[in-house]
Amino acid sequence: MRIAVLIPAYQAAPFLSDVLARVQALDPSPAILVIDDGSRDATAEIARRMNVDVRSFAGNRGKGFALIAGFEALSSFEAVITLDADGQHPPECVPALVRAAEDGADVVLATRERGAAMPPLRRFANRFSSAWASAIAGQRISDSQCGFRLFRREVLERTPLTPGRYEVETEMAVRAARLGFRIAEVSIPTVYGSDSHLSPARDVPRIVATMARLTFERMIPPPPMREALRAAGARR
Repeated sequence: MRIAVLIPAYQAAPFLSDVLARVQALDPSPAILVIDDGSRDATAEIARRMNVDVRSFAGNRGKGFALIAGFEALSSFEAVITLDADGQHPPECVPALVRAAEDGADVVLATRERGAAMPPLRRFANRFSSAWASAIAGQRISDSQCGFRLFRREVLERTPLTPGRYEVETEMAVRAARLGFRIAEVSIPTVYGSDSHLSPARDVPRIVATMARLTFERMIPPPPMREALRAAGARR
């Protein structure tokens, strides 16, 4: 299976070199693409210095836009693993995600342990959003907000996505599950050592609004999702 690692990055200069070095140390070493989401620091320069392919936005557009751009750029790969640039996802767990895909999963979600390492407010929000996502997806989604994931090419080609910020990750998991793609989960350590760019005032309402939209979408799917559901039905 030809795998690429996609790293959306914004103001990630303090952490990116360590993350990239750990990905490059994997055996076999996967292809890596960094999408620089309009950073004003040395994010892009660090990626180039480490001989990693990097594509930059002129300004900050949001994680969802970065992911979609990366998926399109990596269209020749059989699967894409998304990994955050801030060091909160251990690259050493990449092989576990690949093994789950080789065992038949279409989407592999890394799930963080909800222990003391996760701040209490984050722990509550994660539990609540994941329970909601599981209920509307029809498959278990234990960590709806973790950005460490593997997607097979067919999932990326057939799952409609709405460009945006962090909410696109919930949409991807829920819609892929509704389309009948098999979801597997891999437990990873919880790491908090940097400030998240997720804004409670801006991004949390967007995530909640997306969850509400996906809830009502079960009854009245938008045209792209209706077409995807018809295609999924024809393949069965």
